[in-house]
Amino acid sequence: MNHRNLDNFCEKGILFLILSALIFSALATGAVRTMEFAIVQLLTAMAAILWIIRIWGDQKHKRLLLPPVAWVLFIFIIYAFYHYLNADVEYTARREVLKLLTYGMIFLVVMNNLYKSDCSQIIMFTLVITGTLIAIYGSIQVIIGSDHVWHFVKPAQYLGRGSGTFINPNHFAGWLGMLLPLCLSYVLLGRINLTMRILLGYSAIMLLFGIAVSMSRGGWISTSLMLFVFVGVIGWQKKFRLKVIITACLFFTAISLFFIKSDFAQDRITKANTPGTLDHIQSRTELWSAASNVWKEEKLFGVGPGHFDHRFSQHRPTTLQSRPIRVHNDYLNILVDWGLIGFLIVGVWFSTLAYVIKRCWKYSQRTASDFSSKTSNRAAIVLGSTIGLGSLAVHSFVDFNLHIPSNAMLASTIAALLTSFIRFATERYWIPIKITLRLSLTLFVFGIAGLMIQQSFVQLHELQALNASQQAKAFPEQIAQLELAMEREPNNHETAASIGEIYRIKANSFDTTNTPEMEKASKWLQRAIELNPYDAYSHARLGLILDRLDRTSEAEKMFKISEKLDPNGYMTIAYIAWHKMHIGGHTNLISAKRYFERVSPPSNPEKGLIAWRSEDSATNLVNQIRAVYLPYINEELKDLDNSK
Repeated sequence: MNHRNLDNFCEKGILFLILSALIFSALATGAVRTMEFAIVQLLTAMAAILWIIRIWGDQKHKRLLLPPVAWVLFIFIIYAFYHYLNADVEYTARREVLKLLTYGMIFLVVMNNLYKSDCSQIIMFTLVITGTLIAIYGSIQVIIGSDHVWHFVKPAQYLGRGSGTFINPNHFAGWLGMLLPLCLSYVLLGRINLTMRILLGYSAIMLLFGIAVSMSRGGWISTSLMLFVFVGVIGWQKKFRLKVIITACLFFTAISLFFIKSDFAQDRITKANTPGTLDHIQSRTELWSAASNVWKEEKLFGVGPGHFDHRFSQHRPTTLQSRPIRVHNDYLNILVDWGLIGFLIVGVWFSTLAYVIKRCWKYSQRTASDFSSKTSNRAAIVLGSTIGLGSLAVHSFVDFNLHIPSNAMLASTIAALLTSFIRFATERYWIPIKITLRLSLTLFVFGIAGLMIQQSFVQLHELQALNASQQAKAFPEQIAQLELAMEREPNNHETAASIGEIYRIKANSFDTTNTPEMEKASKWLQRAIELNPYDAYSHARLGLILDRLDRTSEAEKMFKISEKLDPNGYMTIAYIAWHKMHIGGHTNLISAKRYFERVSPPSNPEKGLIAWRSEDSATNLVNQIRAVYLPYINEELKDLDNSK
């Protein structure tokens, strides 16, 4: 194979792998689960390796495009590694940094390999077609009332909303929102034939309909704002004014009819201002307030990559009894996890990207006439990509799209294609690839790609054991598979906590206390606490074990830590109540009663911590408190009073 054939093979291979990763991530529920993201990592790493082969295989690749956006990305990657090395929960930080490396590698590979017009058009058209099909699937979900995404069952709160191939309709809307401006730009500005223009026009309608049926209020707002911007930018040019007026009238008429005719859409808007509902805007503001309190603990460097999830419980509002995982505001999430330093680096990255867009804009323009061959694909990509990223930026104020792999990967690809247009504005960012830079780049890319491949296989092997444990029919088999998972991934605190809890439940089935199961439960829960010192449940469950072993003073310490870590969590408060009830005595029984009544007060249940939970386990706990625990405590207190 000669150099030219090798280069052509590598370029097409990179295009195939990047497109495969983008399409697969969108089809696979956003690649939020372990297996899907591991596959995305492998595809991205393979594309990066082909990039290096291309650099060494063909001497015409004597230059590397490294504008300021890329240098800021390198700085953030270095900062991310520093954060990882100092993280409190290594497993969480590692998974978060791996995502960042994947997005960053996609950006660098696309910017330096897929900048040719034919490659960028293939990417854009393929993604628009994929988005159209996913939007159609989301529309069908609403029309037939489906509660499934592929074979997955949607959570109850998403029923009645279209989510396409995503579980969360908000992320579905965020993904489509990046593609809609691109599609419209090609319809109005692109150098394409009439058939393709009609097909893309149909695609734009379906993309808009997909965003509408997602019932995502953030998606509605961001899309509407970006459509206004799009109309303003295009309509400013006289030659496009008529087309824009017609297109705008059609789109905004369709939007108006949707809100007038859809009771569900009206209900979504109404609930935003209805206190006591899960959709009330107050739930977001309370979450943001808790996040700002988390940030205040580590203002400069942040609490760590992905660590908001671990630190949130210390600042949990009484009305938020779920596990939010993210802040539901990407910018505040970045501030919490990465601190002021990380937030400033990200801000500089956005600023440099804006600078690139500004420099590229005037060089992307051509003389254009109404639907003629003088329109410009370059202008279509620049305008559509810019407004698409703007839509995501607006939506990210009320959601966490940047933390969803499929959405972040799409944003990285669009940003990379935009950045590559800087080559039309200036030659100053082309760097000659001399031997020193070639070797350095090879070591950097191979190192990152090797890490991604190795971690992908670790994640897949761990997942295999975890899945086998869920399918196990007997206690020994379940434990054996979980312990195998811990061997393959020794730092997964959730697996350690699960093993400890299973052993604890097994030990509770015996009449005696000093059993091997009790000892193993204690060992594994201690291991979980070492791996994640912010796990309130593991502290509380270890306290329950110590209670059974009559090591009351040690148990008391565990419960104090647990309450400090999650002072408003209904399950943590219930554990503490059980502990107080187990110890007995007038003072402890009074405390137990107070704790149980915090969880579910008999006289005013809607004010209880558990009032916002509707799952079976929560209902069973309420019934136990009212029918068993509180009557028992009242009886014991009565006996103690009579004995005085």
